Amino acid sequence: MVGALVTREVAPLAIVLWRFVVGAVVLAALAWWRRESWPRGRELLRTAAIGIPLFSVQFGALYTALADGMPAATTALIACSSPLWVAAVAAVVRWERLSALNWLGIGLGATGVAVTLADRLGRPPSLAALVWALLGLTGLVAGTVMQSRLRSTAGPTSTATVEVAVGTLVLACWAPLAGTVGMSLQPGTVGEFVWLALVTGVGGPLILFALIRRRGATGASSLLFVVPAVTALASWPILHSPIGPLAVVGLLIAGTGLALVRHRGPGAVHPIERACACPGGLVASSE
Repeated sequence: MVGALVTREVAPLAIVLWRFVVGAVVLAALAWWRRESWPRGRELLRTAAIGIPLFSVQFGALYTALADGMPAATTALIACSSPLWVAAVAAVVRWERLSALNWLGIGLGATGVAVTLADRLGRPPSLAALVWALLGLTGLVAGTVMQSRLRSTAGPTSTATVEVAVGTLVLACWAPLAGTVGMSLQPGTVGEFVWLALVTGVGGPLILFALIRRRGATGASSLLFVVPAVTALASWPILHSPIGPLAVVGLLIAGTGLALVRHRGPGAVHPIERACACPGGLVASSE
């Protein structure tokens, strides 16, 4: 929602670029303050590689889609379908084992997102806008799966710093090719940017990484199912926007799906345990 507002005043890739600049600086300061260890050698290369799809591709493409006229609700529907694709990838490569209840939960979660956004969906204004949105989805899915396979001895904040810094470098080359990189200094735009840079740009990666470590790629990404409904509910006291019945129904459906995705049967293998038993790929043993 905030991203769609900011793109009305500032070039989309300029927003992403400066958001990453601020985020990388703040994260680096936090990592230094916490005296965390930093990725080194191959671990550094693996960490940096994750930053390209998870940050550069995801945010650069999604914001470009918004700027090209893609309705925010449609963009949200595409992005919030990522848990379905994350689960599919993890199941195909046998990195996570999901039960029938888990798959039912994923289906309900995707349905809840669609119900919540049903009255606000619009057709993509162009094929290019749709391609950008799908590219952003691909970056989110690939980055989430790759992050779930990363076993690092470095601290979480320093890891996030490296990934966001790589995203910054990519956007520093990409953004000037797409237009101006200047920022509007209008009070409203500055306030929206500060929210994006500090709350979502700094807090977002740290929360995501913690969830991936605890719940695996599918479990962490499944929280996106309830984001549209929770956003609709939050807009009531903040923006005085009325809550529609679809938002309530969508939250109930998505919440049920989320509970089923998080359910683990007695024979389930935790994603971290399975990852540690499967060397290779992006896995680097921390022992």
